[in-house]
Amino acid sequence: MIPPRRLLIEDRGLPLHLTLYEAEPGAPTLIFVHGMTAHVGFYTEMIPGRDYLRALAEAGFHIIGLDLQGHGRSGGRRGDFTYADAIRNIRRAVDFALTHYGGPVGITGSSMGGILAFYAALEEPRIRAAVCHNVLDLRDIRPALYLRRHFVLVPLARAARPLRGILGGLPVPVRAFLEPSHVFERPENLRRWQADPLCVWAYRLRTWLSVFLDPSDKPPIEAMATPVRILVGERDRILSADLHRDFAARLRCRKDLVILPGAGHMLPLEYLEQTVPLVAEWFREHLR
Repeated sequence: MIPPRRLLIEDRGLPLHLTLYEAEPGAPTLIFVHGMTAHVGFYTEMIPGRDYLRALAEAGFHIIGLDLQGHGRSGGRRGDFTYADAIRNIRRAVDFALTHYGGPVGITGSSMGGILAFYAALEEPRIRAAVCHNVLDLRDIRPALYLRRHFVLVPLARAARPLRGILGGLPVPVRAFLEPSHVFERPENLRRWQADPLCVWAYRLRTWLSVFLDPSDKPPIEAMATPVRILVGERDRILSADLHRDFAARLRCRKDLVILPGAGHMLPLEYLEQTVPLVAEWFREHLR
Protein backbone atom coordinates (compact mmCIF):
# COMPACT_ATOMS: atom_id res chain seq x y z
CA MET A 1 0.00 0.00 0.00
CA ILE A 2 1.24 3.50 -0.83
CA PRO A 3 2.12 5.83 2.08
CA PRO A 4 -0.73 7.91 3.52
CA ARG A 5 -1.51 11.34 2.15
CA ARG A 6 -1.93 14.32 4.46
CA LEU A 7 -3.86 17.45 3.66
CA LEU A 8 -5.88 20.25 5.21
CA ILE A 9 -9.54 21.10 4.79
CA GLU A 10 -11.35 24.03 6.41
CA ASP A 11 -14.15 24.37 8.91
CA ARG A 12 -15.20 27.97 9.56
CA GLY A 13 -11.73 29.17 8.69
CA LEU A 14 -9.89 26.64 10.87
CA PRO A 15 -7.64 24.09 9.16
CA LEU A 16 -8.53 20.46 9.87
CA HIS A 17 -5.79 17.91 9.29
CA LEU A 18 -6.72 14.71 7.46
CA THR A 19 -4.61 11.58 7.09
CA LEU A 20 -5.73 9.50 4.11
CA TYR A 21 -5.12 5.81 3.53
CA GLU A 22 -6.53 4.95 0.12
CA ALA A 23 -7.80 1.57 -1.03
CA GLU A 24 -9.02 0.44 -4.45
CA PRO A 25 -11.38 2.77 -6.38
CA GLY A 26 -14.99 2.26 -5.35
CA ALA A 27 -14.14 1.08 -1.83
CA PRO A 28 -16.28 2.37 1.05
CA THR A 29 -14.84 5.17 3.18
CA LEU A 30 -14.39 5.14 6.95
CA ILE A 31 -13.87 8.29 8.99
CA PHE A 32 -11.80 7.72 12.12
CA VAL A 33 -12.15 9.92 15.23
CA HIS A 34 -9.36 9.87 17.82
CA GLY A 35 -9.65 9.75 21.58
CA MET A 36 -9.03 12.25 24.38
CA THR A 37 -5.67 14.08 24.23
CA ALA A 38 -4.83 12.26 21.02
CA HIS A 39 -4.54 12.76 17.26
CA VAL A 40 -4.46 10.44 14.25
CA GLY A 41 -0.70 9.88 14.47
CA PHE A 42 -1.22 8.42 17.94
CA TYR A 43 -2.84 5.41 16.23
CA THR A 44 -0.47 5.19 13.26
CA GLU A 45 3.03 6.19 14.37
CA MET A 46 3.38 6.10 18.15
CA ILE A 47 3.99 2.36 18.61
CA PRO A 48 6.40 0.80 16.09
CA GLY A 49 4.63 -1.69 13.87
CA ARG A 50 1.14 -0.79 15.14
CA ASP A 51 -0.57 1.28 12.46
CA TYR A 52 -4.27 0.85 13.14
CA LEU A 53 -5.51 2.91 10.21
CA ARG A 54 -3.26 1.13 7.72
CA ALA A 55 -4.62 -2.19 8.99
CA LEU A 56 -8.19 -0.96 8.39
CA ALA A 57 -7.28 0.26 4.90
CA GLU A 58 -5.71 -3.11 4.08
CA ALA A 59 -9.07 -4.65 4.97
CA GLY A 60 -10.52 -2.84 1.94
CA PHE A 61 -11.52 0.70 2.95
CA HIS A 62 -10.53 4.25 2.24
CA ILE A 63 -9.63 5.72 5.64
CA ILE A 64 -9.90 9.38 6.61
CA GLY A 65 -8.23 10.07 9.94
CA LEU A 66 -9.47 13.39 11.33
CA ASP A 67 -7.63 15.52 13.87
CA LEU A 68 -10.41 17.40 15.66
CA GLN A 69 -9.89 21.13 16.06
CA GLY A 70 -7.61 21.95 18.95
CA HIS A 71 -5.78 18.61 18.52
CA GLY A 72 -2.78 17.26 16.66
CA ARG A 73 -2.04 19.05 13.41
CA SER A 74 -5.42 20.80 13.14
CA GLY A 75 -5.92 24.46 13.90
CA GLY A 76 -7.52 26.10 16.90
CA ARG A 77 -6.37 26.72 20.43
CA ARG A 78 -5.17 23.49 22.04
CA GLY A 79 -7.90 21.66 23.91
CA ASP A 80 -10.57 24.21 23.01
CA PHE A 81 -13.64 22.82 21.25
CA THR A 82 -17.32 22.18 21.91
CA TYR A 83 -19.59 19.25 21.19
CA ALA A 84 -21.05 21.20 18.27
CA ASP A 85 -17.53 21.90 16.95
CA ALA A 86 -16.64 18.20 17.00
CA ILE A 87 -19.82 17.16 15.17
CA ARG A 88 -19.30 19.92 12.60
CA ASN A 89 -15.65 18.89 12.07
CA ILE A 90 -16.87 15.36 11.37
CA ARG A 91 -19.47 16.67 8.90
CA ARG A 92 -16.66 18.39 6.99
CA ALA A 93 -14.83 15.06 6.80
CA VAL A 94 -18.02 13.47 5.44
CA ASP A 95 -18.20 16.23 2.82
CA PHE A 96 -14.63 15.41 1.80
CA ALA A 97 -15.32 11.67 1.66
CA LEU A 98 -18.34 12.05 -0.60
CA THR A 99 -16.64 14.57 -2.87
CA HIS A 100 -13.37 12.68 -3.32
CA TYR A 101 -14.37 9.02 -3.07
CA GLY A 102 -18.14 8.76 -3.49
CA GLY A 103 -19.71 5.57 -2.26
CA PRO A 104 -20.95 4.80 1.22
CA VAL A 105 -19.43 6.39 4.33
CA GLY A 106 -19.04 4.83 7.76
CA ILE A 107 -17.55 6.18 10.96
CA THR A 108 -15.44 4.65 13.68
CA GLY A 109 -13.60 6.01 16.67
CA SER A 110 -11.80 5.10 19.86
CA SER A 111 -12.57 6.08 23.46
CA MET A 112 -13.85 9.70 23.35
CA GLY A 113 -13.69 9.29 19.57
CA GLY A 114 -16.02 6.31 19.78
CA ILE A 115 -18.47 8.39 21.79
CA LEU A 116 -18.33 11.24 19.28
CA ALA A 117 -18.57 8.78 16.37
CA PHE A 118 -21.81 7.43 17.86
CA TYR A 119 -23.33 10.91 18.09
CA ALA A 120 -22.11 11.87 14.62
CA ALA A 121 -23.82 8.79 13.19
CA LEU A 122 -26.95 9.72 15.13
CA GLU A 123 -26.97 13.30 13.83
CA GLU A 124 -25.52 12.96 10.30
CA PRO A 125 -27.77 10.95 7.95
CA ARG A 126 -25.04 10.54 5.31
CA ILE A 127 -23.18 8.20 7.67
CA ARG A 128 -24.52 4.73 6.94
CA ALA A 129 -22.88 2.61 9.65
CA ALA A 130 -20.77 3.00 12.77
CA VAL A 131 -18.34 0.98 14.86
CA CYS A 132 -17.66 2.61 18.21
CA HIS A 133 -14.87 1.55 20.53
CA ASN A 134 -16.57 2.87 23.66
CA VAL A 135 -19.85 4.73 24.01
CA LEU A 136 -21.40 6.92 26.68
CA ASP A 137 -24.72 8.71 27.07
CA LEU A 138 -23.58 12.34 27.08
CA ARG A 139 -26.89 13.41 28.59
CA ASP A 140 -25.99 11.55 31.77
CA ILE A 141 -22.35 10.64 32.36
CA ARG A 142 -22.87 9.36 35.91
CA PRO A 143 -22.35 5.69 34.95
CA ALA A 144 -18.80 6.60 33.84
CA LEU A 145 -17.77 8.19 37.14
CA TYR A 146 -15.57 5.84 39.13
CA LEU A 147 -12.54 7.74 40.46
CA ARG A 148 -12.85 9.43 43.84
CA ARG A 149 -11.87 12.75 42.31
CA HIS A 150 -14.77 12.48 39.84
CA PHE A 151 -17.24 12.93 42.70
CA VAL A 152 -15.55 16.18 43.72
CA LEU A 153 -14.56 17.67 40.37
CA VAL A 154 -17.74 16.98 38.38
CA PRO A 155 -20.00 18.84 40.86
CA LEU A 156 -17.47 21.70 40.92
CA ALA A 157 -17.49 21.87 37.13
CA ARG A 158 -21.29 21.87 37.06
CA ALA A 159 -21.32 24.67 39.62
CA ALA A 160 -19.03 26.69 37.35
CA ARG A 161 -21.49 26.62 34.42
CA PRO A 162 -22.93 30.09 35.15
CA LEU A 163 -19.38 31.45 34.96
CA ARG A 164 -18.41 29.80 31.68
CA GLY A 165 -18.33 33.19 29.95
CA ILE A 166 -15.58 34.29 32.34
CA LEU A 167 -13.84 31.02 33.17
CA GLY A 168 -14.52 29.05 29.99
CA GLY A 169 -10.97 29.38 28.69
CA LEU A 170 -9.42 28.04 31.88
CA PRO A 171 -7.27 24.97 31.13
CA VAL A 172 -8.28 21.94 33.18
CA PRO A 173 -5.80 19.03 33.16
CA VAL A 174 -7.07 15.92 31.43
CA ARG A 175 -5.70 13.94 34.38
CA ALA A 176 -8.44 15.47 36.51
CA PHE A 177 -10.94 13.22 34.76
CA LEU A 178 -8.86 10.55 33.00
CA GLU A 179 -6.40 8.29 34.84
CA PRO A 180 -3.50 7.73 32.39
CA SER A 181 -2.46 4.44 33.97
CA HIS A 182 -5.87 2.98 33.05
CA VAL A 183 -5.45 3.68 29.32
CA PHE A 184 -2.58 1.34 28.42
CA GLU A 185 -1.71 -1.99 29.97
CA ARG A 186 1.91 -1.95 28.82
CA PRO A 187 4.07 0.61 30.66
CA GLU A 188 6.18 1.35 27.57
CA ASN A 189 3.04 2.42 25.68
CA LEU A 190 2.04 4.74 28.51
CA ARG A 191 5.50 6.32 28.36
CA ARG A 192 5.23 6.78 24.58
CA TRP A 193 1.87 8.49 24.98
CA GLN A 194 3.12 10.83 27.69
CA ALA A 195 6.11 11.78 25.52
CA ASP A 196 4.04 12.51 22.39
CA PRO A 197 4.46 16.25 21.68
CA LEU A 198 1.20 16.45 19.72
CA CYS A 199 -1.01 15.16 22.52
CA VAL A 200 -3.09 17.72 24.44
CA TRP A 201 -2.94 17.41 28.22
CA ALA A 202 -5.45 20.10 29.18
CA TYR A 203 -8.95 20.85 27.88
CA ARG A 204 -10.63 24.20 28.43
CA LEU A 205 -13.34 24.35 31.04
CA ARG A 206 -15.91 25.18 28.35
CA THR A 207 -14.90 21.98 26.52
CA TRP A 208 -15.54 19.78 29.55
CA LEU A 209 -18.85 21.55 30.15
CA SER A 210 -19.99 21.38 26.52
CA VAL A 211 -19.03 17.79 25.73
CA PHE A 212 -19.74 16.04 29.02
CA LEU A 213 -21.92 18.24 31.23
CA ASP A 214 -24.50 19.89 28.96
CA PRO A 215 -27.35 17.56 27.97
CA SER A 216 -29.27 20.28 26.13
CA ASP A 217 -27.69 19.78 22.69
CA LYS A 218 -27.43 15.97 22.73
CA PRO A 219 -30.16 13.83 21.15
CA PRO A 220 -31.35 10.80 23.14
CA ILE A 221 -29.37 7.70 22.30
CA GLU A 222 -32.65 5.86 21.66
CA ALA A 223 -33.04 8.01 18.52
CA MET A 224 -30.09 6.24 16.86
CA ALA A 225 -31.20 4.73 13.54
CA THR A 226 -27.80 3.89 12.02
CA PRO A 227 -26.50 0.32 12.39
CA VAL A 228 -23.86 0.35 15.13
CA ARG A 229 -21.42 -2.16 16.53
CA ILE A 230 -20.02 -1.33 19.97
CA LEU A 231 -16.64 -2.65 21.14
CA VAL A 232 -15.28 -2.70 24.68
CA GLY A 233 -12.62 -4.61 26.54
CA GLU A 234 -13.82 -6.92 29.29
CA ARG A 235 -11.33 -5.29 31.69
CA ASP A 236 -11.74 -1.68 30.53
CA ARG A 237 -11.39 0.38 33.70
CA ILE A 238 -12.34 3.72 32.14
CA LEU A 239 -15.66 2.80 30.51
CA SER A 240 -16.80 -0.52 31.90
CA ALA A 241 -18.32 -3.45 30.07
CA ASP A 242 -21.42 -3.16 32.28
CA LEU A 243 -21.90 0.46 31.19
CA HIS A 244 -21.82 -0.74 27.58
CA ARG A 245 -24.32 -3.53 28.24
CA ASP A 246 -26.77 -1.03 29.72
CA PHE A 247 -26.20 1.42 26.85
CA ALA A 248 -26.72 -1.20 24.14
CA ALA A 249 -29.89 -2.47 25.80
CA ARG A 250 -31.48 0.96 25.30
CA LEU A 251 -30.83 1.13 21.55
CA ARG A 252 -33.62 0.38 19.07
CA CYS A 253 -31.53 0.35 15.90
CA ARG A 254 -29.61 -2.53 14.35
CA LYS A 255 -26.90 -3.07 16.97
CA ASP A 256 -24.22 -5.42 18.17
CA LEU A 257 -22.14 -5.37 21.35
CA VAL A 258 -18.79 -7.17 21.39
CA ILE A 259 -16.94 -7.51 24.70
CA LEU A 260 -13.36 -8.63 24.04
CA PRO A 261 -12.40 -11.24 26.66
CA GLY A 262 -9.49 -10.23 28.86
CA ALA A 263 -8.91 -6.95 27.04
CA GLY A 264 -8.28 -3.59 28.66
CA HIS A 265 -9.03 -0.13 27.31
CA MET A 266 -6.78 0.50 24.30
CA LEU A 267 -8.23 -1.93 21.78
CA PRO A 268 -6.93 -0.31 18.55
CA LEU A 269 -3.28 -0.51 19.61
CA GLU A 270 -2.90 -3.22 22.24
CA TYR A 271 -5.52 -5.53 20.70
CA LEU A 272 -5.18 -4.54 17.04
CA GLU A 273 -5.34 -8.09 15.65
CA GLN A 274 -8.66 -8.77 17.39
CA THR A 275 -10.16 -5.33 16.74
CA VAL A 276 -9.58 -4.83 13.02
CA PRO A 277 -11.60 -7.90 11.88
CA LEU A 278 -14.52 -6.86 14.09
CA VAL A 279 -14.54 -3.37 12.59
CA ALA A 280 -14.14 -4.58 9.02
CA GLU A 281 -16.84 -7.25 9.32
CA TRP A 282 -19.51 -4.75 10.38
CA PHE A 283 -18.70 -2.27 7.65
CA ARG A 284 -18.57 -4.94 4.94
CA GLU A 285 -22.09 -5.94 5.93
CA HIS A 286 -23.55 -2.44 6.15
CA LEU A 287 -21.65 -0.40 3.53
CA ARG A 288 -22.54 -2.44 0.46
